Amino acid sequence: MDRRTTIITRALRLRCPHCGGGGLFRYWVQMIQDCPHCGYSLASGNRVGANLLNLVASEVTLFIAMAVIIVRSWPNPPWSFLQFGAPALMVIAPLVLYPFSKMLFIAFDLAMHPEAMPDAKVHGVGR
Repeated sequence: MDRRTTIITRALRLRCPHCGGGGLFRYWVQMIQDCPHCGYSLASGNRVGANLLNLVASEVTLFIAMAVIIVRSWPNPPWSFLQFGAPALMVIAPLVLYPFSKMLFIAFDLAMHPEAMPDAKVHGVGR
């Protein structure tokens, strides 16, 4: 696999994008500062980008869900369900997607700046 693909796959599995080690979250929304396996810093100024990624992913999820419901139930869409379901989805989706957006943003940063991981060959990511 390509180095970038490996990094992003590890992030989607909620593992350290640098070494692949797990145990990075104390709770669903609380990430530890450094990877317990390789010491890679996970809290290096990625809060704004991860929150933006989380917001965009939540909005896209809402758009797709509403479009599917409206198209499948046309000409009589369930407007009352959508009226209450859409706000509920906008509360639930960011909570569900939060750890994935944090890890994906760290992975994107690591994939774009490989010089930030000097010992990549040790952890099987480098070439």
